Amino acid sequence: MLTNKKILFMMISCLFFSGCQDKKQQTVDLSILDELELSAWVTEWQWQSGVGDLRQVQVLDRAQVFAAYFDGEDHIYLRDKMDDAIGAMKILSKERNIPLDLTIVNDQFLPDGTVVHKDSELIGRLVETPESRKRHIDNILEYINAYQFEGLELDYENVDGEDLSNLLQFYKELYDVLLAQGKPLRIVLEPNLDVEQYNFPVGPVYVMMAYNLFGGHSGPGPKADDEFIRKVVGKMNTLPGQPVIALSAGGFSWQHGKDETKTLTEKEAEELARKSEVKPIRDPSSGGMYFDYQDEHGDTYTVWYGDQQTLYQWMKVAAEEGQMRVSLWRMGGMEDSTLKFLNNAVNYKAKVKGENEMFANHIKELRKQMNLTQAELAERVGIGRTALSKIENGAYYPSAKTMKKISDVLNKPIGEIFFNTDIS
Repeated sequence: MLTNKKILFMMISCLFFSGCQDKKQQTVDLSILDELELSAWVTEWQWQSGVGDLRQVQVLDRAQVFAAYFDGEDHIYLRDKMDDAIGAMKILSKERNIPLDLTIVNDQFLPDGTVVHKDSELIGRLVETPESRKRHIDNILEYINAYQFEGLELDYENVDGEDLSNLLQFYKELYDVLLAQGKPLRIVLEPNLDVEQYNFPVGPVYVMMAYNLFGGHSGPGPKADDEFIRKVVGKMNTLPGQPVIALSAGGFSWQHGKDETKTLTEKEAEELARKSEVKPIRDPSSGGMYFDYQDEHGDTYTVWYGDQQTLYQWMKVAAEEGQMRVSLWRMGGMEDSTLKFLNNAVNYKAKVKGENEMFANHIKELRKQMNLTQAELAERVGIGRTALSKIENGAYYPSAKTMKKISDVLNKPIGEIFFNTDIS
């Protein structure tokens, strides 16, 4: 954790050694991200701008609608805006063939109007016994089936260590029930959780947060830096399956002299800089942008946020560590330049190959011979269903590594799958 003195030293060092840069775009080499698979969250309180941003990114592996909460009776609860958010996302999901998940978070809205965020006691009650776990699973299925979601994501945070064994058992039981319905389960994990100490069940897709290194719990600083991301990926490597790293857009504003922190979107942060006539500085160790400004009352604030260069740097570091499955928190309030970067990154291979040039293969025929659905083959290969669909249809040029994985699962030589035109 950086102290205020360390942050000041870092800023002074930037001035002496020219290590920090202004908001000048650096070279972005998208070939580094050639196997990127992207999913993203849209929140119920920001669904309009979230859906608007999402429409500018043409290819997405999955999308999550955030979030369902809990009422005072420990039952799942949707706030008023959630129906609108789900409706808009269902339309986009159908248009783009994007599988849509419901995210449930352990925030509890009590009858007196208070909200308990990340309620650990709630989780303890939900998973305490086989009977309570079954009730919770039945309650989840009501919403998944009523709204016809393709999958489910659980974001249960601040879990008491004594409840973890019951929670892991709950994950296994829920996964088995969802698997019978052909629906995947995603589990969000906090970056400070010592995942290597626990036996996480095989099957769910684990999504580990790589953000909030600095935030409402600390003084000013970036949401993530290179070292932090490498540590998170190291933890992820101990998890079963093909985990996903979660990165975060936007940023925070800290008021000097007060314990007050406010979340900001990228657009809000850059608008503050423009109005205040200050030039954001880029921190090389994180790629994050920061600046100080004063409001009309003379109060001073420090802002840290991410832009397209920040997201590129974080994705590049994750890719260097072997992690190409990224989930982005959250869509909404992004600059057009950032959305353009995301769109170019997920479409990189198709553009390199040529939009009108098809890459012939026989994946579809061979997987049908093995009675595998597209989702089942994608899971066994370790890629998203959308990515596999694009490969099958010849619109996406797979890497040699992905070709080898497909070859292993289908038990056919690479040349017979991708280059032989006489398979029957």
